[in-house]
Amino acid sequence: MSDVDVAIVGGGAAGALVLAHLSRLAAARLRVALIDRGPGDFGSGTAYRTPDPAHLLNVRASAMSAWPGEPGHFTRWLAANGWDGLTGDDFAPRAAFGAYLAALTAEAAAGDHADVRLIRGGANGVHRHPDGWTITIDGAAPVVATEVVLAIGIEPPAQAWVPRRLRVQPRFVADPWRPGALDGVGPDDPVLIVGTGLTAVDVAVSLSARTRRPITATSRNGVLPFAHTREVRPPMPLVETEFPATVKQLRRLMHRRVRESVAASGDWRPAIDGMRPHTQAIWAGLPVAERREFLRRDLRRWDNARHRMAPDVADAIAALRAEGRLAITTEHPSVAIASADPGTWVVNTTGPDPDLAGSTNPLIQQLFAEGYVTSGTLGIGWATTDDGQLRDAYGNRVPGLWTLGSTRRGQLLETTAVPEIRAQALALAERLGDTPSPRRAPARRVRRDQYGLPVLATERAAEHFDDAVRRVLRVQRGAEEALDAATAEDPSFALAHTVRALLAVEGVIGADAGAALAEAERAAQARIDARTGSLLQAVAARVRDGDPAGLLAHIDEFPRDALVVNACVPTIAFGGATQVPQHAWAIVERLAPVYGEDWWYLGLLAFVRQEQHRWAQSADLADQALAADPAGGHAAHARSHVYYETGEHRAGLEWLDGWIAGPGRDAFQGAHYSWHAALHEVALERWNEVAARLRGPLSPRAVSGVRALVDSASLLWRCQVLGAPPSPVPIEAVLGAVPGELLREPRTAFIGCHAALALAAAGDLDGLAALRRYATARTEPAFDLVAVLVRALIAYLDGDYALTVELISRRTGEWVRLGGSDAQREIIDDTLLSALSARDKLGLRRSRDSAAR
Repeated sequence: MSDVDVAIVGGGAAGALVLAHLSRLAAARLRVALIDRGPGDFGSGTAYRTPDPAHLLNVRASAMSAWPGEPGHFTRWLAANGWDGLTGDDFAPRAAFGAYLAALTAEAAAGDHADVRLIRGGANGVHRHPDGWTITIDGAAPVVATEVVLAIGIEPPAQAWVPRRLRVQPRFVADPWRPGALDGVGPDDPVLIVGTGLTAVDVAVSLSARTRRPITATSRNGVLPFAHTREVRPPMPLVETEFPATVKQLRRLMHRRVRESVAASGDWRPAIDGMRPHTQAIWAGLPVAERREFLRRDLRRWDNARHRMAPDVADAIAALRAEGRLAITTEHPSVAIASADPGTWVVNTTGPDPDLAGSTNPLIQQLFAEGYVTSGTLGIGWATTDDGQLRDAYGNRVPGLWTLGSTRRGQLLETTAVPEIRAQALALAERLGDTPSPRRAPARRVRRDQYGLPVLATERAAEHFDDAVRRVLRVQRGAEEALDAATAEDPSFALAHTVRALLAVEGVIGADAGAALAEAERAAQARIDARTGSLLQAVAARVRDGDPAGLLAHIDEFPRDALVVNACVPTIAFGGATQVPQHAWAIVERLAPVYGEDWWYLGLLAFVRQEQHRWAQSADLADQALAADPAGGHAAHARSHVYYETGEHRAGLEWLDGWIAGPGRDAFQGAHYSWHAALHEVALERWNEVAARLRGPLSPRAVSGVRALVDSASLLWRCQVLGAPPSPVPIEAVLGAVPGELLREPRTAFIGCHAALALAAAGDLDGLAALRRYATARTEPAFDLVAVLVRALIAYLDGDYALTVELISRRTGEWVRLGGSDAQREIIDDTLLSALSARDKLGLRRSRDSAAR
């Protein structure tokens, strides 16, 4: 027998409204428990417990009634409870609405329709029970319930962007809504607010009364929310017979509506307000790819226009800015923090992480771990049915488990304001008031990887898979063997088969990508989840059509799928979905809030920074990453580049040799690190040591394929144009380790460039001529540069150094389009310098011969 019929976990606005509607609608006397961890009155919630009278609602009072059919209920309550002078057109203090919710909760608890228990304590687990669910609670006895409503509200602001050293500082405010969080700010303390949304506005207004010092707020776009007008204008109706099916159509619709609204009333706001009743339907009708586009390019502008400041708040902000007491910037938080005055308070108002899989809330962690919930569309919130029932990790309904509000944002988009929550609460109350929940067997426990994503496999198989992922992220050997072990342990492990296909098509392992894909598709028929389904579809397009778009879309939906990010943004391998460096940079940069100071991510970011010639930042990031994991290959690679590009050849060589022999001894593509060491030796003109590397780790017996072409063969050509002694390893032996198709029909311009250099090192004019014809016929990006380079190398071999100089110089600034790193493209400059020297020597010799005659 259950203790209660319905347990509501969360005593904020969502929980209070569910309780209020249940107390009105229950067909029979219900037993209900409302469980709330927060201080203060039950029902008020974090957002409405603020004591600051300057914190106002951003919706007019007439829209804040708990009852959809009684728009004046809240304003009547205000008049009857001492909040005189407020009308339905006003923006009431948030504390007033908190008091209203607390009153509704107390009224429900005292009513006749429900037997209500108000339980103070933090719910830390929801577990299957023969009679429904058992809820474990910090500081209180467990509760057994037939139905559970998870009204957990909005998570605290995300901290992924926060440097570890800042998190422990006493003047860092992780959550400004925590009671007393801002009490320590003194009158002479400087303040930096990270974020420029509505929370940042509230914080700025509050702190302006505490400190005389100017306040700075920073965000990526530096845009504050727009303001409501004092005059009430009716919404502009949406008369479209069909909703837009793409974001482009949606933009056109909004632009037209705004123009019409401004023409009719002089104000754009009615156009936005008229969309509100239809937002969820429009969102539901957009394909996932279109939703992803909206989130990436349009969401912030929509939020700024849709969720507006109350007029009085907007006036206060405008006054602060006019007085020079509030500055808005677009500086990156780390830059703003570094340049702030000593003793600056840093207040985090960046908003919650939309992906609940990374939450530190023990209840949310337990729900994910047990498989009772899974991430919603595009990794936002939780996956639910249309009526708010949760879906488990397999996509099935979870009988007896419901949610509302912010947790449904992936499905509904607009679901955090009271009018939307009120409608959901009413629908849930109608459903739960007289309908018992069915029963079903417990869900299977779902393991999660180190980034919080589900891994549907046996325990042992999941452990092997984790090992494979760790090796890939470290750029270590052994990933293929670990994947083999995972699929041997669990043949229906579709994710492991899919990853094998991905790594094969990107050249990370030597498996047959097509065969691995076929195995993945067979395994998926037995067991699959949203993450695996998304990746399988993307990998299929990559293997069969060479199309990388699906992988990039997968990253948008599952940004914490680090292995896929790693495959799309390689720093050493030759595949990847981003052949243009700036595209790779953009992916890495936008994932900063997702990964924070994760060692693998810092290594990837360090590599981006060195490509941007931000050497000091790259070195610092690489050192941080290597301190966390000394074997991290991306960080070691970035550090190698920094040493070389800053001319620290002796220090770089010593460090790199130590890393290769120590933490990097298991490195995948290990020859490339030896190539980096050889570059230092070339710069120091240590030709004997260069020769030793060509006989050892860069020899044909140690390296083959693309690696032999890009590292060993290019090093031989570099030595040749720089006038080094003859190599102990003939170029023909190196080319013998390179498949012929790489020389004849390279699949990328980057490989084509190195094929040209290798053929030049071999003096193969016929091969160069054939490669030039092939490159000229290609339409893919940068193959035009391959054709130019081949022509310049033919001229070099023919002794026409002037033509070599002309051809290479003519495309100065364009060679970056070939891809690769500055250190790799430097060989083109070396060829140019050699041709210049030879041209000048030849011209001088001809001048002397002419003078002698």
